[in-house]
Amino acid sequence: MVGLNTEMVIDTGFLKNLSHLPDELAKAARRTAQKTNRWLRAITMAELGFELSINSRAMNTRFRVYNQAGKTTKLWIGIRDIGVHRFGTPVQTAQGVEVGDHFFPHAFINPMQSHELLVWRRRSRVRSDIELVTLDIADESEAIVARYVPQVNRKFRELFDREFQHVLSGT
Repeated sequence: MVGLNTEMVIDTGFLKNLSHLPDELAKAARRTAQKTNRWLRAITMAELGFELSINSRAMNTRFRVYNQAGKTTKLWIGIRDIGVHRFGTPVQTAQGVEVGDHFFPHAFINPMQSHELLVWRRRSRVRSDIELVTLDIADESEAIVARYVPQVNRKFRELFDREFQHVLSGT
């Protein structure tokens, strides 16, 4: 799988002040890390969908949150090219195919053993030499994630304060 590989380090130095509550602290930190990861997933998925004019349902499989043994949490973002049929319903015209706000000249629609209408383009004059029309999303994904990396620590701190209060209240 191709994925975005950006490492983020969260500043947890403020947790040393609360070291007399180790179990509650660990519980709150674990939950907060998971919530921070889900926040980053939601915000980047929504912004990428808006930037590309694509439905967020089509992006669901490209954003996965992995919680590992309650200690770490990871966000995997698939940055492979995305088929343009995900941008909306393809419409065949005389000059090519329109999908959402995008136009692809010399393209055609055919399901090709799929339940979806896929958009294809010939690579040469040979009838069987065709390729699926895709759009590169790697640069946009990296730019959006880079935009939110500085906010991760602030969001973690904000969520941790809320989560720690929740754990201390016993509810």
